[in-house]
Formats: sequence, structure tokens, C-alpha cells
Amino acid sequence: MGNRVLNDVGFHKRILFSDESTFSTNGVVSSQHCRCYKKFLTDKLDELPLSYRTRMFFQQDGCPAHHAVTVRNWLNSEFNEHWIGRDGPILWPPRSPDLTILDFYLWGRLKQIVYREPLENDEEQLKTRIQNAVKSLSIGDIRNSFNEFRARIEICAEKGGALFE
Repeated sequence: MGNRVLNDVGFHKRILFSDESTFSTNGVVSSQHCRCYKKFLTDKLDELPLSYRTRMFFQQDGCPAHHAVTVRNWLNSEFNEHWIGRDGPILWPPRSPDLTILDFYLWGRLKQIVYREPLENDEEQLKTRIQNAVKSLSIGDIRNSFNEFRARIEICAEKGGALFE
């Protein structure tokens, strides 16, 4: 993980996490999510001020397909070596959902909200519920998840990268 992560007090607030989660109306997964995700991510990145984007770090998940040389070369060129992941400029422990806010906080919280009430077999209703769930997250809860993330990084470093949960 390196000293950069530990010594830069605000580093954990400049990470763009990558991950995915499956939401469905009836247990069947739609192949549409990749297209939606790509458009959403591209639009949101374009909205960020350049001064922030140049200080941001992309955190690559540990999926084996994402470890290909072509993927790592693309990440190096696209993020100017500002990316975190397996064999990347900033190393990250493999298979570490406990060090990814999306895994230890966001997906569970969103699903808790989305599936609180029974859901019809309607993709539009599901999409609306997901959007409303995201909008309902409080800034305080999001801030707390980043503080928890920072604490987890410090514990991981103290344990020399070993399992701590």
C-alpha cells in the first residue's frame, strides 16, 4: 500500500472506487448495466473540475480480467499512473472488500433501501428505486464511510497487510 497512502492525510478522499453490484427484479441479471455504468461514469468524470481529476486516483478492483497488460497500460495512460491495484503504481492488497467503501458500505446500504418494499418485475421501477436510494444517502453517512475507510487502511498497514477482520 505504501507510505503515500498513509502520509497523505486526504488521499482516501481522492479515490474513485470501481466495483459493481447486481440488482434485479426477479433474480435475472440484465446485461444493460455495463452500458449504463459506462455512460454514467463518463458523464460524471466530465463534470469534475480538471484540478480535481488530476489529483484523483482510480482504484481498480482485483478481477483477473482487469489485470491484463493491456488494461494496466490503458490505466497508466488514462490516469497518468494515478491508479491503485494489482501490479499498479500504488499496490493494494488483493481480495480486500474490507478496504473498498463500495463493498463494506454502499452496496449493502443501497440494497437495504431498494428492497425494503416488495418490487414488481419492472426494470424501470428498479432503476428509479436505485436512483432514489442513492439520493437518500446522507452526506454524514458517506463522510463516516470515508473515515472508516481511512481507519481500515491504517489497521491494514499496522498488520503488515494481513487479514484484520
